Amino acid sequence: MIESTVKTNWWTHGIKNGWIGVYEQEMIQFMEKEFGELTDDEKLCAVFVSLFLKAGHACLPLNRSAKEWAKIMGIDHDDIKGLPENSFAGDSFPDSEIIGSEHQATPFVLEDNRLSFRRFWSYENKLLKWINDRVNNLADPLITDLHKSNLDQLFPEKSDEINWQKVAAGMSVIKPFLIISGGPGTGKTTTVARILALHQRLAGRTLKIALAAPTGKAAGRMGEALTEQLKSISMSDEERSGFPSEAKTVHRLLSGVESRDSLLPPIEKKTLPYDMIVVDEASMIDLTLMNRLISHIDENTTLILLGDKDQLASVEAGSVFADLCQKKENSFRSKTSKLLQQMGITNNLPEQEQGLINDSIVYLTKSYRFDEGSGIGSLADVIKKGSADEAGLNKLFSEFDDISHHDFSYGKGEDIQRILAGLAVKVKLSKNMNRQDELMKFWKQSVWLAVLRRGLTGTERLNQLMEKYLVDHRLVQMENGWYHGRPIMITQNDYNLGIFNGDLGVCVREDDGSLHVYVESGNSVQKISPQRLVHFTPAFFITVHKSQGSEFDQVQLLLPKEDTPLISRELLYTAITRSRKEFEVHGSLNLVIRGIERPLERFTGLRHYISES
Repeated sequence: MIESTVKTNWWTHGIKNGWIGVYEQEMIQFMEKEFGELTDDEKLCAVFVSLFLKAGHACLPLNRSAKEWAKIMGIDHDDIKGLPENSFAGDSFPDSEIIGSEHQATPFVLEDNRLSFRRFWSYENKLLKWINDRVNNLADPLITDLHKSNLDQLFPEKSDEINWQKVAAGMSVIKPFLIISGGPGTGKTTTVARILALHQRLAGRTLKIALAAPTGKAAGRMGEALTEQLKSISMSDEERSGFPSEAKTVHRLLSGVESRDSLLPPIEKKTLPYDMIVVDEASMIDLTLMNRLISHIDENTTLILLGDKDQLASVEAGSVFADLCQKKENSFRSKTSKLLQQMGITNNLPEQEQGLINDSIVYLTKSYRFDEGSGIGSLADVIKKGSADEAGLNKLFSEFDDISHHDFSYGKGEDIQRILAGLAVKVKLSKNMNRQDELMKFWKQSVWLAVLRRGLTGTERLNQLMEKYLVDHRLVQMENGWYHGRPIMITQNDYNLGIFNGDLGVCVREDDGSLHVYVESGNSVQKISPQRLVHFTPAFFITVHKSQGSEFDQVQLLLPKEDTPLISRELLYTAITRSRKEFEVHGSLNLVIRGIERPLERFTGLRHYISES
């Protein structure tokens, strides 16, 4: 146990320095009212479970010390005085009223040195059971010549290499739950379009298909890209009419089946009325949203998760997609391989007896966008491999025209001023554009990404500096903070306005002199009075997290002045893969190297369960 002289120290010191927030203080007060006075160990663990959850972790690793927890959370060393050096064994809480096993009615569940809020422990186990039920209760489909002929028509390309897109399409026939992971340009959208056409032809009827993504902008991109891909597939008007005209956010998809008006659960669970649901950008789905989704999927519905396992995990708790995608490379059980061979897919598939979840995953490995002459593709590969040095990176930046590195000094005001002046030129150019679609396209050509949201190098301050620059140089005519050409990003879902977190918008001065904001959400554009918008931010600078689901011709990544745990391999990979044509990194090359060598660490029980299955 912790000495009594330390008890007050870490608690009062943490409150004073702000890393123990109001929520944690009220949580401890509530628990002590319900369960009596907590031991110092219980209080310490409860506080850090809450802090870890806010940071995206589904559990707290008790085999790490409290000082290690603080380091993971990025709490300054001077602010953690009094935290113990010891870690906690799994039997540290034998008589606890708040920490217990899965069978006890305690707020926290302790399992194999992982401490979780019971709700999130339940979410992980429910998801695991749902997936296992799907992949275990699987009857072998009857493979006919129709499967082979349709696959050959949809994938006519001939090559000695394994066509993983065709493999994924074949897998969608035999797997009611399928994960397809691939980097940029590997043809995820092409694959899904052909999968939809394949199932439509095999069904002999009009299928009910839903397309969804975690954010509005990702849904919009998915809908546009898929509609374009479907045009290239030869099919009848009747077949084409069966495909959805747009993709929805997962929240919107669930809005018709979730009951939010009553504290009591519905008498009968409502299920989504679809034969197939395809979710794009699945790496962004958090544990809570994933559980909401699977709770309403009918047992006869096929679910396909589409994403990139190397991207950043969700902002909220969990890293569901990455946790599921733990197998290192494509391989399949012999039974699965034989079924694929019956469909005319190559008989050279790598085979390995593995868990059924791993057997439901296909990696798309060939990039059709980035070839050997692409610096963006080459740098993305270096980042994924997780090892780099200064000489190697400098050589890479010098060899390719589409990537570049620039030193950046926050000590010199001219560096920031140079960026602001460059953006001001864009604002000037936007004055000559009157149509919202023209303005939106203009602002989506290039973007400045940052690592942090708060602080001196965060997007909040950088956006404030930008708008102050515009006012000081009298470059815009503001009305209550609004002006023609102003780019914005929505930061919270607003179902009344039909806009969602991550949607991009632009302010337009109409012919009558009034200002309106046009927000792209899904495949639609919402015209909104500026006075009705509450949760938004200027979008001159966007965090890498918020950029997920978007693509730009040019991406400029501005690194912070000092290192932070947020600069990770996944963050750098996500940043560079937002770019279609050109990528620039501004800041210390040492920070890039540290980030490449620092994989994002998410503590979850699901990762442990999958690795053991």
